Amino acid sequence: MTRKRLFIALIAAAAMLLMAGTALAQGAKSFAVLPFKYTGPQKYSYFGKAFQASLENDLEWIGHVESATKNVDAVPVPGNQGDALNQLRSLGVDYLVYGDIAILNKDAHINLSVIGASGKYWSTKGKMGIDEITGWLEEQSGIIQGDAFNRPGYGSAEKEKKDKAPTQTAGPTASSFIVGGNDGYQSATLNPQFKYEGGTESVGRWRSQTLRYASYSMVVADGDADGKNEVFILQTSAISAYRFRGGKLEHLDTFDLPKNLMSIRLEIADINRDGMPEFVVGAYQYDSQYSDSAPEGTPRSSILSFEGGKFRYTVKKYPKFLGVLRLPPSYLPILCAQNKGQRHLFAPVIHEAFIKGDSIELGQRLQAPPFGNVYNMIYMPKELGYQIIVLSNKHKLVTYSQAFERLNESEESYNSSGVAIAMQNTMVGLGNSNRDTYIEMYNIPFRMITAPLTSKRYELLLNKDLSAVAQLVSNYHYYSQGEIHSLVWDEVGLNLAWKTRRIKGQVSDIALADLNNDGKKQLCVLVNTFVGLGYSNRKTMVLAYDLNL
Repeated sequence: MTRKRLFIALIAAAAMLLMAGTALAQGAKSFAVLPFKYTGPQKYSYFGKAFQASLENDLEWIGHVESATKNVDAVPVPGNQGDALNQLRSLGVDYLVYGDIAILNKDAHINLSVIGASGKYWSTKGKMGIDEITGWLEEQSGIIQGDAFNRPGYGSAEKEKKDKAPTQTAGPTASSFIVGGNDGYQSATLNPQFKYEGGTESVGRWRSQTLRYASYSMVVADGDADGKNEVFILQTSAISAYRFRGGKLEHLDTFDLPKNLMSIRLEIADINRDGMPEFVVGAYQYDSQYSDSAPEGTPRSSILSFEGGKFRYTVKKYPKFLGVLRLPPSYLPILCAQNKGQRHLFAPVIHEAFIKGDSIELGQRLQAPPFGNVYNMIYMPKELGYQIIVLSNKHKLVTYSQAFERLNESEESYNSSGVAIAMQNTMVGLGNSNRDTYIEMYNIPFRMITAPLTSKRYELLLNKDLSAVAQLVSNYHYYSQGEIHSLVWDEVGLNLAWKTRRIKGQVSDIALADLNNDGKKQLCVLVNTFVGLGYSNRKTMVLAYDLNL
């Protein structure tokens, strides 16, 4: 009897393994989104590809239904279901998404269709204002995932249930925010760490141990592709890797950088799209020591990997400024390069770049606003377009439309990092030996972040500079305290949505990531504290604020 039971158990186990193997062999299904057919004014002609990029992102169901890698830009929009099915089969995908849009006056008329390999057909159409298109597309993406992709918890039936349920006004459900007065932000739901009246309790905020070095930049990401995030901190001449464990940052590795380089920025992105991220280190090397005149210098950027938990060079001392920009319409991180300028620190031209062997090759030129560089600009999604936000030389926020029309400039200054490069204010060709020449310090700003945290509108996260001395001394670049602000565009300017309580110390970087690997993102802040008099004895700590309590 025992042998018979054992035999049955073995057969059952073998059957389960066979079924699992079959499922793995099948893998995820694929879908393709064709560029939408567009009819209307020329100024909205980019809608066709913008719809494509938006749906490719919103329809992704990781591990189940994923976007195909094939280029479908030249594939025409099918005229009927039969043509659509033929195109689906020729592309070799499981689902084909297509449609058309017409703009009449201020209204958008949209037809959206999906056909599956089985011949199952789904379609809808809608009419809405231009400013309502993004919300409509997001809603239809959820319905498609349920009705066409069979994803649990999605679809028209689930939408009806949610529509019948009582609604509450959205707010940043518990984060360290102070309400700024904009619609959709309710103080009753906010994390007390973002209010002045919250006292000194630490609910909703975590603080690391003190690290005995000054820091300049930080990224929180899965650097070794093991499924867990690490914390990477850029020092004066080193990069240190940590992992959150036991309520503290556990040290993993430290990689020494050349002592004669000034570290500027640390970025991380899967540049090669191979699943293993690369680390981009922006740095600057002075050719001579600072004396009575500003020294000459050269960019010295590097790219490293963290495979196996150890840093290794991929590209070393590349003579251009390297950074990472998230370019529309996909907003995927792209490596960008920029030469040193003549009169200004940065040349006016920015190029896309890619790794080739142990060096960098340049791609197409990017269109950028005046004084935009790889470290001071960001693209903020807005409806189906975007805005470009630049931190000026005085660290004021300058907002441009995607047609590079200047829209607004802030009164306050933001994101001064403490990383300053001496530049001499001379005319081109006059050299730098004049002792009477005024020396300017260009403060490299740290990163800005865009995210739709509390509503469907994207917010801009950055640090407000707080210093009375900085108002009097133009070359001052150390700030003993800061506040993280979230700004939203209200068609007039960037206005405050929420902010943290005041942070004691120099805020040197921010990140929006899952620091403790609990599946929820936190607002992470890199802070330099000052010990005693002067700024030489700085120490580092990391703060993390829960976005939901």
